[in-house]
Amino acid sequence: MFTDWQTPLALLVVAVTLTLLIRGAWKKRQKPGCGGNCGCPSQEFKGRIKK
Repeated sequence: MFTDWQTPLALLVVAVTLTLLIRGAWKKRQKPGCGGNCGCPSQEFKGRIKK
């Protein structure tokens, strides 16, 4: 029986979390800018603000 199981389990959790964070950052980098219904103002609204 593996008596010191907490360290490898913690390292596994950290590795999975780091992998998910890197994957999310990579996917966001592949698709920059406002993606969909995020609440970003449209171009015409931005033009009205600048006037």
